[in-house]
Amino acid sequence: MKFLIHLVVLFLDLNGFMANRVADSLIQKSCKENTRYAEPYIYKFCITSIKENPESQKVRNIDELTVVCTNSAISNLTKVKGTVENILNERKYKNKLSHTFLRECLKLYSEGYELLNSALKYLKTLDYEKFIGNMDMAKGKPRACEMKFNDDNHQISPVKKENDVLFDMINIPYYFCFNAHING
Repeated sequence: MKFLIHLVVLFLDLNGFMANRVADSLIQKSCKENTRYAEPYIYKFCITSIKENPESQKVRNIDELTVVCTNSAISNLTKVKGTVENILNERKYKNKLSHTFLRECLKLYSEGYELLNSALKYLKTLDYEKFIGNMDMAKGKPRACEMKFNDDNHQISPVKKENDVLFDMINIPYYFCFNAHING
């Protein structure tokens, strides 16, 4: 009986080990293919940001990986939005113009959140073109926020770095899907 239990445990361990190898291989291959024309740091960012999500170790194909990455982008967007809300609530902005821009950024993040959630629904129904369209609009939201600050008004965004990361996190599942189903 003990032998049988040990055999079952060994089988489960090996199965988990093989599953992790499949996921790791898919992550590395997908990041390599989808960042070949990007800045060198993007490849490492791609792998690191995906592996931070424990769900990534369960993926078996590009669509599952795209879902995990989109969920990570939604989580990151929620964090950035929370950061901006804290800046506003704690009155850590520099002036009234920055306050106005940050309020507008909150609206952009809300729109981005809706777009990302809609994109997930499209992905789950295999409507890749609508997924790509929503992701494309969503990745424009952090850029639009930054453009408010970087115009000729001499304002500095307190969330520039966070918006850059958010843009890259939305870009990852966008390119995974685009290259696998639209461009492929």
